Amino acid sequence: MSTVTIKMSDKFGTFLSNGAVANEFSSKEVLPVITTGGTIVIDMSNVENMTDSFGNALIANLVANYSTEFFNNVKFANCSDTMKTLVMLAIKFGKNLQS
Repeated sequence: MSTVTIKMSDKFGTFLSNGAVANEFSSKEVLPVITTGGTIVIDMSNVENMTDSFGNALIANLVANYSTEFFNNVKFANCSDTMKTLVMLAIKFGKNLQS
């Protein structure tokens, strides 16, 4: 299976803020890879912060709607402590959306 690495700071800058952009990125770039069994590596190097809007659009929606694919095929790399916390909050929110 293929592995695609996306360096978020190159694509979106150091502050991930626009939920609409995250939603488009998720549907056009992440979802097609993970639903066909490929792996996405989301490289957070140089990313300093992320809004709830961006995290929920990218991460929580995938967890809520494609939980198996998300946990099997989406990996995060080079997360600062801040980004680890924000990613985990979005994952938790996505799990809550499943109920």
